[in-house]
Amino acid sequence: MLFKRNSKNKPLRVVLFYVFYCIINEGISFYLQSVVHTPNFIILLNLFTVLEYTFFCYFLYLIFPKGYVKQAIPFLWIAFILFALADYVFFSKTHEFDSFASGIEAIIVLLLCMAYLFSQVRTNNNLLIYSTFNFWTVIAFFIYFSGTFFLYLMTDKMRVSVSFQKMYFVINISFNILKNVLLSVAMMMKLNATAKGQKKIIPDLDDDLLIYQKN
Repeated sequence: MLFKRNSKNKPLRVVLFYVFYCIINEGISFYLQSVVHTPNFIILLNLFTVLEYTFFCYFLYLIFPKGYVKQAIPFLWIAFILFALADYVFFSKTHEFDSFASGIEAIIVLLLCMAYLFSQVRTNNNLLIYSTFNFWTVIAFFIYFSGTFFLYLMTDKMRVSVSFQKMYFVINISFNILKNVLLSVAMMMKLNATAKGQKKIIPDLDDDLLIYQKN
């Protein structure tokens, strides 16, 4: 993060703000739940779902090539926000953690991640995808939501089970750690490269990836 602090790359800034928000949210939630012992921290969890989805949609919108999927992302964002608000106000009877909205969020993000990876593989220069910041960030999101999708869907019905609570903690924290490790790998990827001699910009790949050619 310190290495990338002066970067003007918008997708990178979105990821940095997302990381900062996760840290702040976890700290406040821990304080309200473990220190103050108030149930109001549930509101933060529901708000986190909406804001997390907003970060993901904005990031994917920035990195997607022009096309129908990129144009659809703002509409998907608006539709999910309206759905999450209506579900919490009108359909959630207990006003506890909304696992159903989290499941819908995961499905949308997973589909967008797969669409992005597919669009990159279709390019002629797909062998260089693995060396880009955007690729590793998308992989981090994809693995994280793949691992926690069913876990969140089961939360409403299984939250009273002690064994499920233990399993939830282990799985959730494991995929969070894996996500953070992959985001760290993404942060270490150079957004641009410079070298003496000729260089060629490949517009089809993200991060303005540069490759070098001999004179």
